[in-house]
This record gives sequence, C-alpha cells and structure tokens, in this order.
Amino acid sequence: MHIIAVTIVIIFLWFVNLIIPNLGYQLNTFGAFGLMGIGISQLIYVIPLIIRLKQQQRFEVMKGVIIGAVLTALLNGGCWLFILSALQ
Repeated sequence: MHIIAVTIVIIFLWFVNLIIPNLGYQLNTFGAFGLMGIGISQLIYVIPLIIRLKQQQRFEVMKGVIIGAVLTALLNGGCWLFILSALQ
C-alpha cells in the first residue's frame, strides 16, 4: 500500500510542477519531506480504509487503525523534530 501511495504523491507533485512551475519547487520540497516521513502516504490509504471499515461496521478494527495511525504520526513527528533540531 505504501508503494501505491508514494507513487500517487509523486505523480501529483509532477503534474502540479507542470501546471504551476513557480509553485513546483515549494511543493516538491514539501513532497520530499512528506515522502521521507510517513505522513502523507499514510493518510492516502488510512482515510479510505477507515471509511470502508465504518461502512462494514467493523468499529473495533477501525479504532485500531486510528490508534495505529495516530501513534505512527506522533512517532514520525517526534523523529523529525529530533532530526531537524540536530541539523541546526
């Protein structure tokens, strides 16, 4: 799933870079930070998964996915803060 999500983000940023060249550098930088972390690629597959689990009324699994996504985001954010503070 991560490979598909990363591919979608790269294609999206490439199209935006073609349409708006001046904005492309900023979005490519943002995309690079997002791809190095898990944040954007995680949202691309977690949100549809949560919607599908809610439709199937599998609330326990849905809660587990949400908890896992939140813990992953917090750990990812903490690691990025540590790395960026070490680089400055």
